[in-house]
Amino acid sequence: MLPEIFSHHSLTSLSLSGYSLLSTRSFNNCGNLKTLKLLNMVLIRVSTLSTVLEACSSLEVIVLQITFLTGFGVLKIENKNLKFFQVTFPYYVERIEVNAPCLDVLDIRDIKCQSKNNFILTDPNNQFNRNHWVSRCVYRPHISYNVSELAQETRNIWHELLVSDFHGMTTRHGTLSVSVDITSPKEVKILKELLLMWTTYTMIELEILFKTNNASRKEEGECYSDGIANEKLWEDATPFPYADFRVYNVWMYNFNGSSKEEFAFASRFVMQKTVMMKMMIETSSYPPMKKLEIEAAVAKLVELPKGNEDLSIECF
Repeated sequence: MLPEIFSHHSLTSLSLSGYSLLSTRSFNNCGNLKTLKLLNMVLIRVSTLSTVLEACSSLEVIVLQITFLTGFGVLKIENKNLKFFQVTFPYYVERIEVNAPCLDVLDIRDIKCQSKNNFILTDPNNQFNRNHWVSRCVYRPHISYNVSELAQETRNIWHELLVSDFHGMTTRHGTLSVSVDITSPKEVKILKELLLMWTTYTMIELEILFKTNNASRKEEGECYSDGIANEKLWEDATPFPYADFRVYNVWMYNFNGSSKEEFAFASRFVMQKTVMMKMMIETSSYPPMKKLEIEAAVAKLVELPKGNEDLSIECF
């Protein structure tokens, strides 16, 4: 291809499938691109891909699907605009380094990682605690999603990518880490959309990081237009996200024992057969008095009638 062939100012989205990426000259001066999909790609050198992504400095969405790699190397992605990153890279590389301060969605379809040091992520929005994809032999796709009040069009694009061409299926399997404000109806709606992607398979693990920015919102004077509905968000008996949704293990972080919404949310998971094996609630990071408060809330969860008699509820 000709040098700078993709650099036209009106070209913002590019999808290439079935190419061998031999050089970077076609991507010179491609700051115009917002979305780049490289599907079924053959790589000779990992450094070539790093250079391409560096040249496309304005990318907000990156989808990589590498089907063949002939050598080792370090894949580096440093992009202050990147918000969505999906990667299928079933070959061993020395290391994948992602520095993306605005990243909201990390979708790992398949990568070969024997150690957490093989995949280094600098991303303040996705503060997950469990590297589900690190394994010597187990294939385990994973999503990390920082829920925010996105524009509907953006959300539709992201969610379509999350289920697109998933091994010929339209539903997910694997694990999910999510950061969410459970008191926000809009964020709860997005969380429900995410969980609805698992309509066929039992989710292996769900990691929930409850956001703690509610107080700051009130200080800034922000309020929800449906504030009254917000108070009753979890009073409805309708199963969440639906009656047949199942997950083997749930890990909860930043759980606030004094939050009625968070307790009601956790109660649903206990009573509606949602969790099959374990619900683990983190308390070790709290100061002593707050830890006692959280443990008291967990004790109340333990006393609830369980939809699954084998469910274990523990602090860690």
